[in-house]
Amino acid sequence: MAATAGATVGPLSLCVKDQYSHGTMKQIDIAGSTDLPSIQGLATFAIVARHASFSSAAEELEVGQPAVSHAIRQLERWFGCALFERDHRGIRLTDGGRILADGVGAGLTRVHQAVRDVQHMQDGITEVVTISVSTATAASWLMPRLAGFKADHPEIDVRCVTTDSDRNFDTGTVDLFVPVGRARWPGCQRWALMTETVYPVCSAGYADSIAPRPWSMDVLLGADLLTLQERHRTRMRWSEWFRAVGTTAPDGAGSGITNDYTVLLHAAMEGHGVGLGWHHLVVDLMDRGLLVQPVVESVTTDEPIWLNAPAGRALTSAATALRDWLVAHA
Repeated sequence: MAATAGATVGPLSLCVKDQYSHGTMKQIDIAGSTDLPSIQGLATFAIVARHASFSSAAEELEVGQPAVSHAIRQLERWFGCALFERDHRGIRLTDGGRILADGVGAGLTRVHQAVRDVQHMQDGITEVVTISVSTATAASWLMPRLAGFKADHPEIDVRCVTTDSDRNFDTGTVDLFVPVGRARWPGCQRWALMTETVYPVCSAGYADSIAPRPWSMDVLLGADLLTLQERHRTRMRWSEWFRAVGTTAPDGAGSGITNDYTVLLHAAMEGHGVGLGWHHLVVDLMDRGLLVQPVVESVTTDEPIWLNAPAGRALTSAATALRDWLVAHA
């Protein structure tokens, strides 16, 4: 039987197999403390919890199963309680086992990262952090900021992975990510980057060819409203924006011209119509005169733009540095 869902066990960073001798585990005191069990026992427990199997843990450790069973019995003796329930179907974590698995998994991940950090420092190895954002967020928000981050942290390389669909997103391959839509990511850590403010944008030439600025809502409703193709969900559609400002608009308002928000913004800049602009993505374009806001109305939602980190994994020092910098300079 699989280990109980919700137990987070990080990758094992400590080699414990060399501590086994004749089927038993050598005990090592941690700074002479009697307040903690052996680090090898905890590391072995993390592997057993991850596999929900003594035999699979023994195979990973390249030791006999009796050595693993002995290590777990010693750990349970130290705690004075069972960490696994055992029956004919297999093993599963007890309540105490789940608590320990969560703590040990995160702790071993932090130890692993600390070891890597020291090794990198000694060897002069550049640290790498990977962040995933939409194409538009990469081009209009992230890239203009990375030069500043690199100046403050020359020892860290940032790799950017772009995706325009949360459905195709793999949290296992990145350190940080900004979701495309508003879907919640259960268990993920997250930090608010900025408020979400949305308003219509178009080229000055297009705006002035329609009516003097600022436009009324009736004029906006009669303009060419650009949107993404239906299957490419954004954080807000025209019908939602109009409702938020107190105006009724058809649910299908807008012409789906592309599957890429960056292309939609270029279409607006070239005079093809009006698109919804997220402030953090269009403010630089407006400052350069490439886009204007034809109406005075804007919508600020109660859901900020979030920076997320995958669940069950401690941030590396490089990812922590990028997170702190982006939150401070958003």
